[in-house]
Amino acid sequence: MKIELSNFIVEYDKEINYIQSIISTLENDTDKILDFFELDKLSQKKKVVIFTSREEYKKHMLQFVPEFKEWMCADTYDGNINLLEISEARKSKSHANMGVDEFVKDVLHEFVHSCQQELNTKSEGVGWYWEGLATNLSGQYFKPISLSDCNFEKLKNDFYDVNNCYSYAYTIGKYMLENYSKDKLLEYVKNPNLLKKDEDKIFYESIEWSNSGVKGVRK
Repeated sequence: MKIELSNFIVEYDKEINYIQSIISTLENDTDKILDFFELDKLSQKKKVVIFTSREEYKKHMLQFVPEFKEWMCADTYDGNINLLEISEARKSKSHANMGVDEFVKDVLHEFVHSCQQELNTKSEGVGWYWEGLATNLSGQYFKPISLSDCNFEKLKNDFYDVNNCYSYAYTIGKYMLENYSKDKLLEYVKNPNLLKKDEDKIFYESIEWSNSGVKGVRK
């Protein structure tokens, strides 16, 4: 089945009872993300592919990652926004209680990556920053945590093998969004080498911020 929207083409192969929630999110909640990246629209309509088989999604992911993690349920590796349908995502411990609201925030998370890719397709070594922006701008349900025990070298080089990787990225991203200008944040997206030059300073600033009694920080 295929639904064509103003900026998206949604593809899925069986009835999904929450498809209208996905359509509403894509039509109404993506403009603010485009605005952040100073984009009027994407360069071409973005395909949104909803996988209704966990095995098929695993096969898709193994084209891009060395190991399929049980929590993996969304990506933009091939340029599309790829999502694992809710009932299949719930088969993992990490997403056992996934609801429609969490799912549509995953859609927005991947849309952030699509916008990042419009500015720069290279995220090697700065994935923590891309995920920091995506978790914050999508409105996903993370809270800032203390960074005192975060191995930043591993987070930079082996993101998915770090416990709490997304919470760490969210915390650093939240610090940057609250303390850096949007021009500087976009410059970091466009020029990852500049980010790599500044990343240790950013990380140590983030540690101090997360340990300074910021409201909501989980120790």
